[in-house]
Amino acid sequence: MFVVVLQANISIFNQTEDLMKSLFQKTIGILVTLLLITTFLNAEPLVIKNVNVLTMESDQIAQNQTIIIRDGFIDWIGPHSDADIPQDALIVEGDFYVMPGLAEMHAHIPGSNQGIDAMENTLALYLSQGITTIRGMLGDPAHLELRERAESGDFFSPRIFTSGPSFSGNTATDPETTRQMVREQFEAGYDLLKFHPGISLENFEAATEEANNLGIEFSGHISIDVGLERSLEAGKGSIDHLDRYMEFLAGDAADRDDPPIIFFGYDLTPHVDENRIDEAARITAEAGVWNVPTNTLLENVFNPDLAPEEMQSWPGMEFIPSGIVENWTNYVNQIRASDAYDPDQACQFLEIRKKLTYALLQNQAGLMLGADAPQIFNPPGYSAHRELALLVDAGLSPYEAIKTGTVNVGVYLEEPDQTGKVTPGYRADLILLSSNPLETIPFKEHIEGVVYRGNFADRAELDEILDHVRNQAE
Repeated sequence: MFVVVLQANISIFNQTEDLMKSLFQKTIGILVTLLLITTFLNAEPLVIKNVNVLTMESDQIAQNQTIIIRDGFIDWIGPHSDADIPQDALIVEGDFYVMPGLAEMHAHIPGSNQGIDAMENTLALYLSQGITTIRGMLGDPAHLELRERAESGDFFSPRIFTSGPSFSGNTATDPETTRQMVREQFEAGYDLLKFHPGISLENFEAATEEANNLGIEFSGHISIDVGLERSLEAGKGSIDHLDRYMEFLAGDAADRDDPPIIFFGYDLTPHVDENRIDEAARITAEAGVWNVPTNTLLENVFNPDLAPEEMQSWPGMEFIPSGIVENWTNYVNQIRASDAYDPDQACQFLEIRKKLTYALLQNQAGLMLGADAPQIFNPPGYSAHRELALLVDAGLSPYEAIKTGTVNVGVYLEEPDQTGKVTPGYRADLILLSSNPLETIPFKEHIEGVVYRGNFADRAELDEILDHVRNQAE
């Protein structure tokens, strides 16, 4: 029996959460480290002196720039020779390239059942890799408090946007129950609704009508009863994993029983009409709906050239407990040993996804960065850099790929004048690199520091944080 992605995505994540507890149960030391860092939050202006900057105003690197940061925002940027450096400033200087912090727009935070240490340390992993904003896509009431604490600088964390608990066939069971769920999550203050599969068309209509009336966004998966076109018409915020595009491309062949776990149309690969890719991208752009492809997740599962033994040694995997690594390895091996798995078909499936990703860009449909961490060889933070590399493999330029995690996120969040660029008035969420980011994807060992809400953590501080996490994974 072939086990496919969507439920795998849920069940593997649940198993991952159980195992993650062992990583984070005894991490008092990291909390002390973070307390030392946060003691100095916003105490003085921060100056990043005489560096090269990818402002994201264009794809050009501005050389010999100085950035002055006050109260969590960029106050001034310009040639170092023109800088009026405050006398009380904390000055950071070195042979650095500076770019905006990245966003992971399909992230997961452990649930409250895993404890506060699990949640805080997962967030620390994201931020250590320059992920200064995350969109949590499987919410928990505890994440609302985390969101507020993160914004106030209470602990070492990216900025958090979070969905509520998911809507699925098991939770959205009838129209009135579904409407009530929408109202409750809106009143609780969640940033968006998360859709999982199994929602009937009737309940989808109830959810989206209520959500649109209240003004809360809905994103995630698409149920088979709904399909791509109806989902686009409803005004979905984002489609994640390129869900249901394969069904659209396969036409009548998609009229089949929905597998219990969906690998996003892998089974339909032989039936895809690639001439419809441009149409799919065009109608997505016309609807104003975003996509978070999470191509790395599908590559990890399907790509026959990526052996689990190789993925075990990827950057960031040293922070994942051995039990989780074993679980992921067994899962991928099981998929590839099934009768339904064919290496050539898998490669074709992945190539179609790349073509669709590029077509979305070409048709000016919104793309955002997301890797679905921590899932199947996707450690928090590190996997977002690999997703950038896969976007480049799909045909995006490095600058276009970086936009998916910076400028585009500012547009999606309706903060186009505050998020995603290095320019006055924007949030001081930055990455300092030892080399040109346009030539360094994935960034790996090139991260030399992170600025979050105007506060600076240098390489030594980041290493200290990671050492605590690493020790717990051993």
